[in-house]
Amino acid sequence: MGLGVYSYIIRGVDYDLPFVEMIKSVLPIADEVCILTHKTNEKYGGKDFNDGTLDILKSMESAESNLHIYAEEFDFNNPAIDGLSKAISRSKCKSKILMQIDSDEVLREQDYPKIESLKSNWKSNYGIITCGVINWFNGDYINLAAAGWAKERFSPNDGRITHGIPTELRVPESNGKYYRTNPGVTDGAGYIDSEGNRMEGNTFMCDPGNLPEDIHNPNSIYLHHYSWYSLPRKWAMKQTWHYFWGRLQGKYSSLEDYRIDLDGNRVDFWGAPKKRPPHSYIQAITDEVKRKGKKLVKAKNIDHPEIMREWVDRQIVYIPGRIFSKPIMKNIGVLPQR
Repeated sequence: MGLGVYSYIIRGVDYDLPFVEMIKSVLPIADEVCILTHKTNEKYGGKDFNDGTLDILKSMESAESNLHIYAEEFDFNNPAIDGLSKAISRSKCKSKILMQIDSDEVLREQDYPKIESLKSNWKSNYGIITCGVINWFNGDYINLAAAGWAKERFSPNDGRITHGIPTELRVPESNGKYYRTNPGVTDGAGYIDSEGNRMEGNTFMCDPGNLPEDIHNPNSIYLHHYSWYSLPRKWAMKQTWHYFWGRLQGKYSSLEDYRIDLDGNRVDFWGAPKKRPPHSYIQAITDEVKRKGKKLVKAKNIDHPEIMREWVDRQIVYIPGRIFSKPIMKNIGVLPQR
């Protein structure tokens, strides 16, 4: 059975997301890769992020016959934009088996044979299949609280399966057009059925344990997750994603209502990411590392995929001392431009 991989990407260059590496990591095992991205949006006066993401994607598409890029206008006033974007990219796939992946995740090379076996031995009664995640934090550390978490990623291509806010968690807005949700109950992007009922993974392709050695289990499929690898890069993304999460949870009533304090200034949603000199992050990173405490472990005997080497090398990270007391910055400089 064929495998379709789907994702959506926004501000990939602005935020130095490893979206190129993500795509390269799935191409060897995918029969089709469907990527949704933002294009110039007339409903917002023709505003765009103009960061080159679409150009890079189109260049890759011309070189890969199984890569398909879709550029559409995003409705940034919709609180459910994250889940809706996943649903749209999913709907582009024609394969029998689908895999959802985020723009800051990549597959492990050693899992290719396992995924090929999953494709060959797919059972008609399989529902949503959950795999593991290697959650990189602040350089070569793993946030142990997340190392054993599972992510629902594989599913049959069934029109009754989509993404969005579950019906019971939807809060209708006064205009009657959108639904939001209450804080902390859902990210609005999980699997739901066509009636809005929540769907959860019922088959595991990972050990649901919480120990680093689980990652090496020969029967497990794991994703590398790089969202928190560089804290300065992560925090530079806030101007967009704080709006997305705030809009979902009712903090903002519209894009026009969006306000966020970053260094005491209002942030322009459409503008360049807010950046600061690396040394200005040291205290904030020190506090974040201390807050994670014992949940952080050194990622021993866990290698980054080869395609991630260049991306990893250019990230700004904080290298803590043995007791997280001596801040040292790696790759000191401005956040990279690509």
